[in-house]
Amino acid sequence: MAYLDYAANTPVDGRVLIKFLEESERYIANPNSNHTLGKEAKKKIDECSKYIASFFGADPENVIYTSGASEANNLVVKGVAGMHEGGKTIISAVEHSSIVAPVNYLADKGYEVAIIPLKENGQVDLEVLENEMTDDTILVSVCYVDSELGTIQPIRKIANILSNYPNCKFHTDATQAIGKTDFDFECVDFVTFAPHKFYGLPGMGILLNLTNTKIVPLIHGGKSTTPYRSGTPTTADIECAALALDLALNRFEDRHERSIKVSEYLKEGLKKLHIELNNPVNCIPNTINFSVPNAQDLYKYLDKHEIYVSTKAACALDDVPSKSVLAITGDKEKALNSIRVSISHLTNYSDVDEFLEALAEWLKNNK
Repeated sequence: MAYLDYAANTPVDGRVLIKFLEESERYIANPNSNHTLGKEAKKKIDECSKYIASFFGADPENVIYTSGASEANNLVVKGVAGMHEGGKTIISAVEHSSIVAPVNYLADKGYEVAIIPLKENGQVDLEVLENEMTDDTILVSVCYVDSELGTIQPIRKIANILSNYPNCKFHTDATQAIGKTDFDFECVDFVTFAPHKFYGLPGMGILLNLTNTKIVPLIHGGKSTTPYRSGTPTTADIECAALALDLALNRFEDRHERSIKVSEYLKEGLKKLHIELNNPVNCIPNTINFSVPNAQDLYKYLDKHEIYVSTKAACALDDVPSKSVLAITGDKEKALNSIRVSISHLTNYSDVDEFLEALAEWLKNNK
């Protein structure tokens, strides 16, 4: 078996699993309860929030726990819009469906929406963004790293444009960035991500409200860790998120160096097979994207041989072209026939060899 779909999901780190088992037994009480056990659980959550916040320059009370990055993204988009009667929201052409769908929801409610195209280098067109900005713009959302090509977006340059519009908030979906590249969130209002992308537990997301901006909650109800998201927090889940984040960031250099080496090995193998990459230059090493005729057949062939890749982002529909590939190439056929191979520091050279051998055999039989 060769697992090459780390951008979709990463295996849970064994240390995180052990932490979950231990802390689930230790903290059995509801953190919202006023008795001693509840207060102990709440204290532990507060400690974790403080630790998570320390990586990002955030206030601990503005670390918001959600059910996943999709909920966190929805909370930002709808939460900011809920504070305004109308206004304009701007997103890039390669945002995740959990950004696109709530923005479409706003459009149906009468909010103005603009989508910024990409340049050939895979980054958002800053000139178009600047032309789209108005005094009525309430939110700009641009992912830190594109999920299909791995392109790193010019967050600081975007923020410089937005600095002329004090009523506009800036959000970045950093789900594909954490643990894969250096980041700078100093110029951002909201950051969202999910631990299952960096060897943490699935079923959880985190929203950092870095500038203590008021937003309307999606979920109303009882007491919680934040006024922006009701629900009983799970102590063990939050501890595991803090541990996974610690492992991802404090071991970043070693993991990154390993990923670069494996990525270069894979790219060299693809070059020998005369495969042209779709990736622009400014990308993380973890994501490799290329197109071949009848990519769905290749995908099924690889799956049959227990080699697991993606055709697009995991949440994308099967019968639509890759937004990212279409945005930078303008070629619908390439976009409909793209393959995403995503690796990590856990990827072995033997995994790459297995993939390349299967790809070579498929290409040989499908000329």
